[in-house]
Amino acid sequence: MSQILNLNLEEFYPHPLERVWQALTDPAAISEWLMPCDFQPVVGHKFTIRGNATENWRGFTHCEVLTLEAPTLMEWLWESTDVEEPTRVSFELQSFQGGTKLSLRHTGTTTRKDIESLSSGWPQKLRQLKELLFNLEC
Repeated sequence: MSQILNLNLEEFYPHPLERVWQALTDPAAISEWLMPCDFQPVVGHKFTIRGNATENWRGFTHCEVLTLEAPTLMEWLWESTDVEEPTRVSFELQSFQGGTKLSLRHTGTTTRKDIESLSSGWPQKLRQLKELLFNLEC
């Protein structure tokens, strides 16, 4: 049975907006903080994120870049289950004194198990992004 996903997360990174944008759009960086994928920062590009299958995830997600407004907004179509309509993920960046605020929204209709997986997975991935950004400065 499908349910409504409306996940809104905010994270502050003590790094310049351009550095955070690069980590969000560089295929090698995405493979480090999110999962291995064949992402390209081009509107219309279809790519697949791959990992180990779990009880709540089939081990791959088909995506498509819907919006790319460097360096502040990127949106993806996200198909991680076999539901009829894919969900949407947006990454919005804002400069703040001393760093950058990332607002991540993941919305749409999906399964209860997918919602559980995404609700615990995205916060973990944003922490991994923070670690990657810190390591790039060292």
